[in-house]
Amino acid sequence: MRSTRALAAVLLLGTCLAACSTGLGERPVAGALPTAVERWLGASPSLIAHRGGSGDWPEGTAYAYDQAAAWSPDLALEAPVWLTADGVWVVCHDQRTGGVFDADLDVPTSTWEQLSALRTTDGGLPMARLVDVLAAHPDRVWVLDDKPNADVAGFLDLLDASGGPARFVVKNFHTADGLAGLARERGYTTWGYWYPADMADFAATEGAWDLIALAWDAPAADFATALATGKPVFGHIVSTPEQARTALDEGATGLMVSGVTAVVPG
Repeated sequence: MRSTRALAAVLLLGTCLAACSTGLGERPVAGALPTAVERWLGASPSLIAHRGGSGDWPEGTAYAYDQAAAWSPDLALEAPVWLTADGVWVVCHDQRTGGVFDADLDVPTSTWEQLSALRTTDGGLPMARLVDVLAAHPDRVWVLDDKPNADVAGFLDLLDASGGPARFVVKNFHTADGLAGLARERGYTTWGYWYPADMADFAATEGAWDLIALAWDAPAADFATALATGKPVFGHIVSTPEQARTALDEGATGLMVSGVTAVVPG
């Protein structure tokens, strides 16, 4: 069922498809087929489901990614990940699980067996393993946020084995230039994000990142600074059509969306 807010989103983003062209779709070399990442960046705007649509479905679960993928064929999927004590990459935003799940465990010092027994307080769903959700949605662009940077080589090895730079964008806070450098060495597109309080560091840090993300309500001057780099600029984290419009009006070429059903045409 489509809500009236979702219908409004269709009109909102349909207008942007005509008015907000970035030209990124013309980047591939003549004769070469564009990669999934290049096709996604060629959309206007480029859209990502934040944690699989954290405003709509329980985050950290395969269910959320299944629902987001079913909602729109053009939607990239974002996942924050941690490495467990026994070397399993799991989908979880916080280091501790208590904010989403029914027990408060520390992810890096817990085993997958312990974490797999948890259930979300909303819906009673299990935590997702990264390899499982990647395998379930092999046609999607994934924006992956390695929260601990505990085993960067192992993280990138997993991505290499699962589709590589054609499929994945490596995301982190703008200060993680070491991660960005290693990812770029393997050919990955990198995504860094800033908040208004961080912009004093922008000139010194933006060079490590191919894609730039700012708060959807960042000052116009911050958007102007980011856009002056010539790189794609994303507004985050958008939950309503009004927030989407604010970021797009400032020049954002893409959106990180938590409210998928409200913002993304279905």
